[in-house]
Amino acid sequence: MPALTARRAALARDAGYVVGLIGIAALAISLHRNGHTQGDDFALYLRQARSIFDGDVGQVIADNRFAVLNSDSGFSPEGYPWGWPLVLSPFVHLWGLDYDRLKLITVALFVAWVVLLFGIVRRRLGRWAALGVTAVIATSPAYLLHTDQLISEYAFFVSVALVIWWCDRMQRDADVIGAGRHRLVVLGVLMAVAFNVRREAMVLVAVVAVLQLVALLTAADRSRLLPRVRERIRADWRSIVTPYASFVACVVLFQLLLPTALLPDNGNSRSFLKDRLGEVPSTLTRQLNLGVHPLVGILILLVAAVGAVIGIRRRPSLDAPLVVLAVSTSFILGTHLRQVERYWLQVTPWVVYFVTVALVELGRAFGGHRRWASVIVAVPLVVVVAAHLVILPGRVSDARDFDQAGGWQFGPSNPAVDPVYDAVLAVTPADSIVAFYRARTMTLLTDRRSFQTRDLDRILRSADYYAERRNSTYWQPKLDADHEGLVEVWSDQRWILWEVTE
Repeated sequence: MPALTARRAALARDAGYVVGLIGIAALAISLHRNGHTQGDDFALYLRQARSIFDGDVGQVIADNRFAVLNSDSGFSPEGYPWGWPLVLSPFVHLWGLDYDRLKLITVALFVAWVVLLFGIVRRRLGRWAALGVTAVIATSPAYLLHTDQLISEYAFFVSVALVIWWCDRMQRDADVIGAGRHRLVVLGVLMAVAFNVRREAMVLVAVVAVLQLVALLTAADRSRLLPRVRERIRADWRSIVTPYASFVACVVLFQLLLPTALLPDNGNSRSFLKDRLGEVPSTLTRQLNLGVHPLVGILILLVAAVGAVIGIRRRPSLDAPLVVLAVSTSFILGTHLRQVERYWLQVTPWVVYFVTVALVELGRAFGGHRRWASVIVAVPLVVVVAAHLVILPGRVSDARDFDQAGGWQFGPSNPAVDPVYDAVLAVTPADSIVAFYRARTMTLLTDRRSFQTRDLDRILRSADYYAERRNSTYWQPKLDADHEGLVEVWSDQRWILWEVTE
């Protein structure tokens, strides 16, 4: 009878998880709005995805290289890593550019990531703490609203979480060095998968190195630490090298099949670190729906730092890799030339985790007062989840009203935006070069080579046509009253299509 009761409880718990995940997916979808935004990272991803079945991979990269060479600096890499386009490609082949359907893939990846995050935290802190951490992230409006974009974040989060999950699994029976050669090969493959989604995954090399270092130090006799470490390195060097060799081999093979820049120059510099890292506290509070409160963000980061120290001391093989992942990722993001808040979505969950580690430790300080210990852990997490749940019904209502009123996000498929692409298709020859402030979207929708610049002279030198958005100077030149070298060939109340005559 006790076994039957336990089985029923487990089934009820599992059913509750499934219902919760379905609810998260439904909530994310209910926040989507018709169409897609104009910000055109998605356009290159979709064009690369489409090229897999169209067989014109080389042409897509060549067209975007042309755009990069002729556009202002900081515009785009010549090609994105192929992981996310490969995930999208069968669906783009089946559904075409149906943005609303394609966004369901992003939702599915978000849910998969939540599942992996829950498992990673449960391995370290137990079921209830894991439920609290994942509830904070899964109900955050910032994370839910990001499923309305066809960009690579959630594919990347899943790939990184799979590496952490696999490392955890290897350590159930042995440390990461003695886990078995085939498992270490799989680890390298998973690292390569993540690297081929986003290049920030190179930090996983440091994560694995720290895991190996922990394994070497904890297995050695402290009285003869260095000799024992040297002995094990000599005995197990093949196992130590295997994940890196597997990683490099997979990256090389992938480059031979679908080449793209291994480490693209995105204008990153350590000189930006002070500004970017100074913006993190406000970004953190916004992503947790706590408003824009830098001091609150700093307090959260300080508590997380305490939790990181505690985690490394209590669970070095489990928490040290997460510390390295969060810190090294933050360093890479901090070198970016401008603040892009969606990049930091990958760091916030680990901050929440280490805050929870600190709260659990504070709860343990109460010794036998288990009820008070549970309250200490639960209350801050519940307060944040409650802050999310208060605002979400209004966000859902806004999205529903927007769609029911026939609204479309300002981007492809919007009735105010589509005419410029239709005009380019109707007026310009197929081999034309069109200057446009969203070059990759122009190429996706018209197959015309395109570039974007604020320099009118560059347009006059290199373009055949210039599609201007009226009353805007965003990544396009401001035209004077006299437009020498430009002849209007089409216009409406929002757009003008100029032919370059010089």
